Amino acid sequence: MTRHRAALIVAHPGHELLLHHWLERARPIVCALTDGSGSHAQDRSLRSKAILQRAGAQIGPVFGLTTDRAWYRAILDGDCRLFDRAAAQIAAMCSAQGVTQIVADSFEFFNPMHDLCSCLAQNVSMQLGSCAIELLTYPIARPEMWRAHPAYRYVLDEEALQRKLTAAAAYPELASEVEHRRVSATENLALERLFSVDIGRVWPGVSPEEPFYEKVGRDRIERGAYAELITYANHVRPLAVMLTGGAGV
Repeated sequence: MTRHRAALIVAHPGHELLLHHWLERARPIVCALTDGSGSHAQDRSLRSKAILQRAGAQIGPVFGLTTDRAWYRAILDGDCRLFDRAAAQIAAMCSAQGVTQIVADSFEFFNPMHDLCSCLAQNVSMQLGSCAIELLTYPIARPEMWRAHPAYRYVLDEEALQRKLTAAAAYPELASEVEHRRVSATENLALERLFSVDIGRVWPGVSPEEPFYEKVGRDRIERGAYAELITYANHVRPLAVMLTGGAGV
């Protein structure tokens, strides 16, 4: 076990697989914002709970708070209430449990819920007092972005890697993603990295690149799958600024 009392905050059930060995070492309290149902209306939270409990982690007070559709509706509406509710519950839990380390999804301009989960974790850290909390993140969809030296680095031995792969194999909804990572030249399933996050970070007025979710969203609108487009400028950044106390440039 690590020396920290840790919490993990993820946007979607299933992200815990990316940090499976760290789960075994840190035994964190884990919170997931959505139920992982996506557009298929299939709740994944129970599957993730079983994986977490087998790894020795605990289930937090927020786990599958509501559906993906409800969270994305809140983003489109600029409605911070779901985010505020989740942040308040998680902050209260962290305070009661003496949490000193928070690990959360990364801000990669890949998925709006990942990015706003990162902002929510920043909000929780600010509520608890920045001096008392170590805020960390981990690569999710864009490992090529993470060239800085990690704060923590965990190399899995053969047994730990096999446990991780066994847990992933029990998650059929994520089978294609797991296989992609297994064969990808840019990812190493036997290495887990945590990177420091500045609790006082601010949000650029313009994204440094076109977010992946905007590209995908435009394509799906053209095909009739989506009716509205989530953008960084109109939706994600305003909520990020609200969550982080108005910090932004």
